Amino acid sequence: MNKKSLFLGGITLIGLIIGIITRHYALWTLGALALGYVFTFWLPRLWTVWQHRRQ
Repeated sequence: MNKKSLFLGGITLIGLIIGIITRHYALWTLGALALGYVFTFWLPRLWTVWQHRRQ
C-alpha cells in the first residue's frame, strides 16, 4: 500500500477515536481527514515548488 494512504488513514482513525471520546464524531473525523490531506498532498507539493524556485 501507499505510505501516504496509510498516514492519511491513521490520522483519520486518531480523529475518529478522539471524536468518540468527546462525542463530536463528524467534527474530529473530518478535521483529522482534512489535516491529513494537507500533510500528505499539499505540503510535499509546496515543498517541491519551493525547492525549484530556489534553484
